[in-house]
Amino acid sequence: MRFGASVKAWLRSHLDLIDGVFAALLTVISVAGLEYRDFAGAVFRAPNVWGVILAVLSTAPLAVRRRYPVTVSVVAIGAFMALGFFDFSSVIGSLTTTVMIYTVGVHSTVVRGLLVTLASLCGSLAYLAVKQDMFSAVDVRFDAWGVASQAVLILGVWSFARTVRARRLYVGDLEDRAARLERTASAEVRAALAEERARMARELHDVVAHHVSVMTVQAAAARRMLPRAPERSVEAMQAVEETGRAALDEMRRIVGALRSVDPGDTQPAGQLSPQAGVAELAPLLDRAREAGLEVELTVVGEPRPLPSSLDLAIYRVVQESLTNTLKHAGPTRAAVLLRYEPEAVVVGVTDDGNRKRSVITTRAVVTDRLGHGLVGMRERVTLNGGTLRTGSRAVGGFEVLATLPLNGATS
Repeated sequence: MRFGASVKAWLRSHLDLIDGVFAALLTVISVAGLEYRDFAGAVFRAPNVWGVILAVLSTAPLAVRRRYPVTVSVVAIGAFMALGFFDFSSVIGSLTTTVMIYTVGVHSTVVRGLLVTLASLCGSLAYLAVKQDMFSAVDVRFDAWGVASQAVLILGVWSFARTVRARRLYVGDLEDRAARLERTASAEVRAALAEERARMARELHDVVAHHVSVMTVQAAAARRMLPRAPERSVEAMQAVEETGRAALDEMRRIVGALRSVDPGDTQPAGQLSPQAGVAELAPLLDRAREAGLEVELTVVGEPRPLPSSLDLAIYRVVQESLTNTLKHAGPTRAAVLLRYEPEAVVVGVTDDGNRKRSVITTRAVVTDRLGHGLVGMRERVTLNGGTLRTGSRAVGGFEVLATLPLNGATS
C-alpha cells in the first residue's frame, strides 16, 4: 500500500518526463509506420521527407500537451489529417487524436476544448468523405452510421475528459479546503500555545519574584543579626528555607499544569495542588510579615465564591504589590484592602514607603516599579475586564488599586 502511494506520488511529480517518453515512443512508431504501403487493400504512398516531417509533427508535440493543450492539438491533429489527405500511412494517428481530444477536455476551457473537438470531428468526416474508396476496403463508409459513430466516439472522449476535469477540480477544492482548515487549526493551536506561554510566564514571574524577594530580605536580616543575635538569625534562615520550599512547590504546580495539557501525560490533573486565590492571602501575608513587613488585611463586604481566573488575579495583585514593597521600600507598613461590591471586587495595596529616601529617590523608585511585574499585573487585570491604577500617594508611599468586575471574569 505504501509502495503504491510512493509510485503514484512519483508519477504525479514527473508528468513532463512521462509525456516526453510517451511522445518519443509514439514518434518512433509514427515514423516507422510510414513504411506500411498496403493495409487491407488500401495502398499508401512511399515515405519521403514531407511524410517524415508530418509524422513527427503528429506525435512529438505531445511532450508538452499539458502545458499547451490547444496549440499541441491543432498541430498534432492537423499533421495527422495532412498525412491522411496526402495518402501517407499513419498507424497511430487515431490514437494521437484521441489523446489530444482528451487533453483539451481536461486541461483547457470548455469553449476552446469544444472548438478543437468539433474541428477534429469535421476534419475526420471530411477525410472519410474524400477517401471513401480507400475506407470501403475496410468496410468503413460515409453514411449516417459512419458519421454517427465518428461523432459519438470523438464527442464521447471529450465528454469523458470534462467529467475527469470536474472531478479533479472538486478533489482539488476539497484538498485546498482541508489544507486551509489544517492551517487555521495550526494557527489556533499556536495562538493558544502562545497565550498559555504568556500566562505561565506571568505565573512564574509572580511566584519567583515574590519568594525570591522575601528570601532576599530574610537572608539580609539573618546576616545583620548573626553577630548580635545568632538565635534570631537561625530563625530567619529557617524562614528562608520555608519560603524556598514554598517557591519550589508552586513552581512544581505550574510545571505540572503545563504537563497535564500534554495528551501523552498520564498524571491526573486532580493530583495538582490547588490554584492560589483569596483563601491563600493569609499565608501570603504571614510570609511578608516574616520578611519584616507590617501588613494588615481588611475585608469589606460579604465574601463570595469567585471564578478561578478572578480569584487568581486578586492573589497575584496582592502578591506582586507586596513583592514591590519589599523590593523598593524595604521593611515598612502596608495595608491590603479587599472590598466585595455588588458587581465587582476591589483590591488595593498601599504602603508607607521608605521615609529615609529623598523625594528624587522616591520618584526613581516609582519609575523603577513600572517594570515586568506591574506590566504583568496590568495585563492580568485587563484580561479579566478590570482596571488597574498605580502610583505614588500624596502622603508618601505607593498605591495599587484594581477593580475587577464579576461579569468580566473567565473561569
